[in-house]
Amino acid sequence: MSSQAQTYDVHAGLEDVQPFTVVGVSTVTTNKDGQAADDINKLWERFFKDSVGQNLSSKVDDVIYAVYSDYEGDHSYPYRITIGYKVNSPENIPDSMHAVSVHAGQYGVMSASGPQPQTLVETWTAIWSSDLNRQFGSDFEVYGPRFFEEGVNEVLIYIGLKK
Repeated sequence: MSSQAQTYDVHAGLEDVQPFTVVGVSTVTTNKDGQAADDINKLWERFFKDSVGQNLSSKVDDVIYAVYSDYEGDHSYPYRITIGYKVNSPENIPDSMHAVSVHAGQYGVMSASGPQPQTLVETWTAIWSSDLNRQFGSDFEVYGPRFFEEGVNEVLIYIGLKK
C-alpha cells in the first residue's frame, strides 16, 4: 500500500457524498442466473492483470472502488460495474478504460468485514432484501487499507438513497 492510501474510520449509517469520478475496467452484467458472480470475478482478474492503477496518472490515491451504475431498473435488471480508482480528471484516460460518475447524495453505508468474498455477498444479499429506499443511480464499494489487513478484510458499501 502506498503512502497515498486513504484512511477512514469504520462506520455504518448515513453519509452525504459529494460527486466524484472513478476510472477503471468495466462491464455490464445482471444478477440473473449467477451471471454477475462470473462477470465480476472476470472483471477483478482483468483489473489486476491490466495493472489499472499503473495506467492512471490522475488517480487520487490507492483506494480501489467498485462502482455500480447505469441500472436498467432495480438490482434484478442489468447494470454496469466499474472497478478502478478515483481520479482528479477523467480526461486522457486509456481507451480500454471507462469513466463513471458517482452521484452526489445521501448514501447508506455498511461494513462487510471478514472472509471475502463470502461476507460481501452476504451483505449484498441483505441489501437486496431490505426495505432501503434505493435510488439505483450509483452505489459503490470501497477497498481501502482495512481491506488489505489480514483478518479484517473490510469493504465499505455505499448504497445511494432517495430523499
